Amino acid sequence: MAQENFTHAFERIGELVAIFQKNASFYLSPAYNEVDARKDFIDKFWMALGWDVNHETQTDPYKQEVKVERGVAVSELRKRADYAFLAPNFRDVRFFVEAKKPHVGLDNPLYYFQTIRYGWNSHVPISVLTDFEEFRVLDCRHKPDIKTSPGHAVLKFHYTDYTDLEKFRNIYYLFSRDAVLAGSIESFAQGLPKISKKRVAARGVAKDEHQSIDEAFLKELDEYREELARAFKRKNPELDGEALTEVTQRTLDRLVFMRFLEDKLIETEPLIEDLNRKGDAWENFITTSRRLDKIYNGIIFKDHPLLDKASFNIDEKTFKKISGSLSHTNSPYDFNAIPIHILGSMFFQAPQPFL
Repeated sequence: MAQENFTHAFERIGELVAIFQKNASFYLSPAYNEVDARKDFIDKFWMALGWDVNHETQTDPYKQEVKVERGVAVSELRKRADYAFLAPNFRDVRFFVEAKKPHVGLDNPLYYFQTIRYGWNSHVPISVLTDFEEFRVLDCRHKPDIKTSPGHAVLKFHYTDYTDLEKFRNIYYLFSRDAVLAGSIESFAQGLPKISKKRVAARGVAKDEHQSIDEAFLKELDEYREELARAFKRKNPELDGEALTEVTQRTLDRLVFMRFLEDKLIETEPLIEDLNRKGDAWENFITTSRRLDKIYNGIIFKDHPLLDKASFNIDEKTFKKISGSLSHTNSPYDFNAIPIHILGSMFFQAPQPFL
């Protein structure tokens, strides 16, 4: 049966290769978009590997091994992974696939950064970046960095490789449904170069030797808190420890909640990136806070007697740096993947007061 599945997949994908090759000039042109590439080739590629991409069999929305993101109109860096493969428990992602249109090619650091961020935040060791013409397997164990992300491709294939029996065998026995259920992702991850002495047993994922992703995120926020507090104190020397702690924490709470709203796609337009896009970043921050206060309950965006006053002095350079670091363009974190209790610990635990 296993050999039959392999043979069927090899033949079916070979048919897709023939179609692509015959009309390559069109499929590689700007006129051919990502939506059509997914429908015509990428969906069918994964279906040939045994995955129920279109949920023809797995009709229960709570028991589907492939989650497909379609038609979400958000910016490139804010979109979710095009495919998440969750076999066998319908909950834990085994790997992600990010799709692009063939015309643009895959050699864009942004695409690598985006794909690795999906995997890293979900503790997934590898993920796939593909436009059907090309197929890249990326090591997602590294903290995403747009400067170094292109160096984390561990396997590369061209669509003509899909008809090479041995090269296709590498793809099939790593990503087919049968292979994944048999532990192929874990086995492959074990063979990747070690980046830490300490390894996590679950799904073969290597984390930082001393910190989980969640701990790293909270540590980074503490660093922002200290830097922001120093800047506020320089510009507003009359602030006592209690007031300084409060305005610093409220500012970070707002920035983090903005990212939460963005990554959960509750707000479909970018918030933090727009703060720094034009004009005064702090002024944009206050204006956005006023708008969000009219929409969301709670105290985070409520008018603050110090923070929201025109008399409150700001180090624009420091605020721009910190808010920029939390934007989608620069931040390695996916707030859609960070557990809600971690965000809660930030919002509801009292920070260490500044003296």
